[in-house]
Amino acid sequence: MATKPRIAFYWCSSCGGCEETVVDLAEALLDVVAAVEIVFWPVALDFKRKDVEAMPDGSIAATFLNGAIRTTEQEEMARLLRSKSGLLVAFGSCSHLGGIPGLANLFDRESILRTVYFESPSTVNPEGVLPVTSHHDDGHMVVLPEFHDTVRTLDQIVDVDYYVPGCPPTPRILRTALQTRLGGDLPAKGTVLAPDCALCDECPRKDTKPETLSITEFKRPQDLIID
Repeated sequence: MATKPRIAFYWCSSCGGCEETVVDLAEALLDVVAAVEIVFWPVALDFKRKDVEAMPDGSIAATFLNGAIRTTEQEEMARLLRSKSGLLVAFGSCSHLGGIPGLANLFDRESILRTVYFESPSTVNPEGVLPVTSHHDDGHMVVLPEFHDTVRTLDQIVDVDYYVPGCPPTPRILRTALQTRLGGDLPAKGTVLAPDCALCDECPRKDTKPETLSITEFKRPQDLIID
């Protein structure tokens, strides 16, 4: 019996939409499960970091990693999964290009923490508590990841083989990426595994688009008074 390719999924700094894409494969997810062995997917299955650490280097055929790199833990996991994986795929806009989390690079670490823990209208923090990376409590030490000053894309941390774009990627694009790996006919390293056309060109609602649109102008909310 042939050994199934070993596949991993991991989630760093993102909203969870990329994980929803995997679920949105719907019945096709059963075909994926039949064709591969998912050896690491902590959002859905009970895997631990130590399970990955125990795997031989290169033993995972492909890892799909979504989310930008914001914390020390995420950087450590990216490096660990790179060493354990034959192919590492930047899955989704955040790991590919930085995405929405990348907007945090307009500010530094201190101003972000100050806004969140002191200045936000919904914050109640009379003692002025800020997160720390370690805390001793009743004889035990609790450790948290460090919050980096800069958000980075996956390929700014480790070598990346392929990119799957989208916020989130569509199930069809993910299915194509998986089929590409399973088929063995891999494109050149660095390829973006997506069609050359925009997503709007593939939208089924395009067929019902009226000849004349009633919308005459788009405005930004901050540029006008909403009545």
